[in-house]
Amino acid sequence: MTRTPIAIVGCGGMGRRHLTGITALYHSDFCNIELVAVCDINQKNAEDLADEAKTSLGARPRVFGGVADMVKAMPEIQGADVPTDTGSHHLAAPDCLHAGLHVMVEKPLAITLRGCNRIMNAARDTGKILSVAENYRRDPINRLARALIDDGAIGTPQLMIETSVGGGNQLFITPWRHQKLKGTLTLDAGVHNADILMYYLGDVETAYGEARLYEKYRYKTNSAGPGGFYAKWADTIPDRIEATGEDAMFGYLRFKSGAIGQWINHHAGHGQGQHGRFVYGSKGSLTSPGDRNGRPLKLYLDGGKEIADGQILDYAPSYRLGSVAAQLFGGERVWTYEFPFVDIDAKILATEYHEFADCIQTGRQPEVDGAVGRRDTALVYALFESGKLGRPVTLDELEAVTVDAYQREIDEHLGLV
Repeated sequence: MTRTPIAIVGCGGMGRRHLTGITALYHSDFCNIELVAVCDINQKNAEDLADEAKTSLGARPRVFGGVADMVKAMPEIQGADVPTDTGSHHLAAPDCLHAGLHVMVEKPLAITLRGCNRIMNAARDTGKILSVAENYRRDPINRLARALIDDGAIGTPQLMIETSVGGGNQLFITPWRHQKLKGTLTLDAGVHNADILMYYLGDVETAYGEARLYEKYRYKTNSAGPGGFYAKWADTIPDRIEATGEDAMFGYLRFKSGAIGQWINHHAGHGQGQHGRFVYGSKGSLTSPGDRNGRPLKLYLDGGKEIADGQILDYAPSYRLGSVAAQLFGGERVWTYEFPFVDIDAKILATEYHEFADCIQTGRQPEVDGAVGRRDTALVYALFESGKLGRPVTLDELEAVTVDAYQREIDEHLGLV
């Protein structure tokens, strides 16, 4: 199988996490990439990731401190994975694109809609592939949920409720996720939910809501983040930080199909946590267990019928995983699975990498391209901008940047206006 030479640009916690996805793909029958370089302005982070790659992949990628030097020294590199912090996507991704590289950038596409447009313009001008690493929709359970909806298991969708409440005053992984000018938690985490809402029920036309900052101070915990990938930087994180970015948002959505969405993304909730995803239709309802846990979906039909076992597949005849996911998760019609979280995460990342390399080799567009990534970002910021204006906003307004009362301060700080 042809292997596309790629580089990781950004060797922090997310870069370490992405390496596990490359490793999972290397160990499959479908490996179509080769990690040949890592790049970071932080030399130690880059050297450390190269060492980890040698252990997990068997060969040590070359280390660089800048994209231009990397491309000059290794013109054979075709693609760059950009898992830098959110606030630098609008710089790192265009740099890679203009250097002649196809790009897969971590979600969200950028910290603002102007940042998203900057990246998309670079992809358009260079003619290169732009993929956004949105992983939740690639979970087999979400693939099955989408098939159940598409195949009419619950009839015509009428309402989707997406709820997440918890977190209290704990610091979430790294300080920057609590800073408005660097990419606040409601964007960094909420963009996942935005993508799932539209993956399940299609495009959103209007959104009405608001965002709030409840916890002015956040306190360090012993958590090393999902999978423990941030443990090596734990000593550099202060015990307390002052938050400037909103930690909760509440929304009412109107899908283009006419369905309604209720969305709560509350990362400062105290007491009992709440996490739920429910879709109601004209014939029944669907309850999701969340993401990257492998627990089964539950289908409820009129007459009191509840289905939470393999019989659920009878209601989703179109459901088939792609060949890579099928091998990694144990079948093309998986309805439940059991793996450690780190392995689940790596398997899903592996499918992202495989698609990225396939797009480079064939010229086809990725499932989550720049347009999808920008739309997801627009849905998050629609609630922020709606709260500022006191009215519903359209996602088209957000993408055209005709409403930007909340984002303008960020854009001015970044020099985007």
